[in-house]
Amino acid sequence: MENIPLDPKLETLLQDYHHHCREVSGLASATSSLRLLRARSFLIDLSVPGPLVLSRLSASVVMDYLARVSRQTPKDSLPGLLSGVRCFLRFLHVQGVLSVALAQVLPPVARPATAPPPKYLLADQLQQLLRTAVDRRSPLGRRDYAVVLCLARLGLRAGEVARLKLEDVDWHRGTLTVRRTKNHRTSLLPLPQPVGQAWVNYLRRGRPPTALREIFVSGHEPPRAMTTNSISKVVTRALVRAGLSSQPSRGAHLLRHTLATQLVQHGASLKAVADLLGHQNLQTTRVYAKVNRPMLAEVAQPWPEVQR
Repeated sequence: MENIPLDPKLETLLQDYHHHCREVSGLASATSSLRLLRARSFLIDLSVPGPLVLSRLSASVVMDYLARVSRQTPKDSLPGLLSGVRCFLRFLHVQGVLSVALAQVLPPVARPATAPPPKYLLADQLQQLLRTAVDRRSPLGRRDYAVVLCLARLGLRAGEVARLKLEDVDWHRGTLTVRRTKNHRTSLLPLPQPVGQAWVNYLRRGRPPTALREIFVSGHEPPRAMTTNSISKVVTRALVRAGLSSQPSRGAHLLRHTLATQLVQHGASLKAVADLLGHQNLQTTRVYAKVNRPMLAEVAQPWPEVQR
């Protein structure tokens, strides 16, 4: 359905929207492509008499579209679908294509409050992972330890670790520039001393000679920059060696969730955690409030005793 050709003017408008998602909103390539796909489906599925003229689009037509599409869309996919349509309608209004802000007619979709909290490692499990998971006497072990420690102490995504370059580290100031994979923005983070020391150990005694600028490279000949998948596999292997292979989540994101959980449980604000993780929307970070057990224990009320 999405491959049906549209009027050339609409095709041009869609490409403008795709460019807006990438260059103005700073969305990742995959997210921008998904937004484009949803906008195209929206235009194709609209039920209007005669040729589609966006300037004449009404709230009733949009609501009719929602009523039809929602019946065919799984409940867990509805929020993403509506968000995509809402963003496209907002773009059309800003560009002057729509004189009315039709994005406001889209109803919010309730997200279940019972969604499970993120999976994470307990403090002793994390220490077990860092202590026993890799053999730091080998070049490959030094690399893997540097990768795992980076994920555990900085909370980066696997793709963000794979993108790190030698020039991203300011050794004098002890800072690290991170290119975020979700929004193409950069963040300046403090480089913890243990992470920096592990990187120095790897760069001096583990990283093979190469002209590549990426910090983490493969052990093959010739060396290649590590990918998102290969970074996650380092964590998976480390969890197996540490005897933690029964964890529900065994990729790099498990360590990201672990760091965020530890920070919240030790009193860090959700805003501080959001800044560290690179979340633009604080709503994304609110899920970690569910794992703040000390705070939840304080607000929990005792069960009233029955008077007999």
